[in-house]
Amino acid sequence: MFMLNHRLIDPPRKPQDFIKSASEFLHKHARGKKVFCALSGGVDSSATYMTLKEADIEMIPVFIDHGLMRIIRGVEEREYIKKVFPDVRVIDIREDFLPKILGEEDAEIKRKLFKKAYSDTISRVIKEENCDLLADGTILPDIEESFGVKITDLKESMSLEDERNLMKKNKKGFVKSQHNLDIEYEVEATIQPVASLTKPEVRDILEYLKLPTEHVYRKAFPGPALSARIIGPVSMENLAYEKKVHDIVESTIEDYYLENHGKTMIINEKGEQEPFQAFAVTTTDILLRKVTGIINGQRTYEVPLSIKGEWDFEKLTHFASQIKGYSRALYELHESHQGVYDVVIRSINSIDARTASVTDLPISLIEEIKYKLLEIHDTKNIYFDITSKPPGTIEYV
Repeated sequence: MFMLNHRLIDPPRKPQDFIKSASEFLHKHARGKKVFCALSGGVDSSATYMTLKEADIEMIPVFIDHGLMRIIRGVEEREYIKKVFPDVRVIDIREDFLPKILGEEDAEIKRKLFKKAYSDTISRVIKEENCDLLADGTILPDIEESFGVKITDLKESMSLEDERNLMKKNKKGFVKSQHNLDIEYEVEATIQPVASLTKPEVRDILEYLKLPTEHVYRKAFPGPALSARIIGPVSMENLAYEKKVHDIVESTIEDYYLENHGKTMIINEKGEQEPFQAFAVTTTDILLRKVTGIINGQRTYEVPLSIKGEWDFEKLTHFASQIKGYSRALYELHESHQGVYDVVIRSINSIDARTASVTDLPISLIEEIKYKLLEIHDTKNIYFDITSKPPGTIEYV
């Protein structure tokens, strides 16, 4: 017997109308049932949690701590989540999970390891608590990149078998697997109330529901967590380093936007969320590492190109947008023969993550980040990623 997936397809976009529509959808599929709610703390899962709460559905919100979550202004993510959502249950799987991913280099295998860790943990709690349904924060780009079709090509309720057949027919549209799709659980169905929304629409919902501003404009974070931002094998050493530099890049850019715009993210004249994501990528010898790019909608793996010289944002980003034979272009900020890890500063603007432009940060801010990074002993070379999506991807794996 195949599990069903219930998705709210094409609801009204105005927050007030959306909440009404989502409540009707949840009452139809979840009233009188116990729902496991996967709450990562990102805006997508937060919106799922809030729609369940608004519809007065019985749920168990769970945050899974696998050890690869970021530090946010010096605070571990699990502590941050507990503060925003006091009723969340934190499940610590670090001891079991970390040994499995340490040393793994392949990007797709990293994604699959996370997928299994999440699904095993969720399955265990579902069984222990006798949950009938599972709710998660799958949103529009997740579905369209995994299925290779428009969400309107899906039905509100589909079996996993139907979905797998649909994926087989649309292999050309596949961009990447998602840890929260194509998994079967011992529940009647998954329920995905925000599946048809883009990230800006999700933020509108959270703002309407009066979540704290810093949470509404929280930067998107990948399912495979910091393993998506450590190129090559993950180790306890490079993980500790990545957590520090990631916090420096994200918080310094957020402080700049707070000081200049009064909030950590704005909607720019192109309708993009700016910055949609701001983070640090780390590895050793970045210029020898194959990283992801995207050509004609298909994922590709090539080495990046390093560019030196005078800072001219328009010229550099235009050059990077035309790049051939490389996955992306990096502007060199600091070169050294000492230290261990190369750092790439990545800051992008986007409407819905399917395309992205590089954030036009002042060079003075980029230099400020550079000097903060150099205060950490193991820092070697520092770059700023000047590549839009396409031809680069937002993440590096």
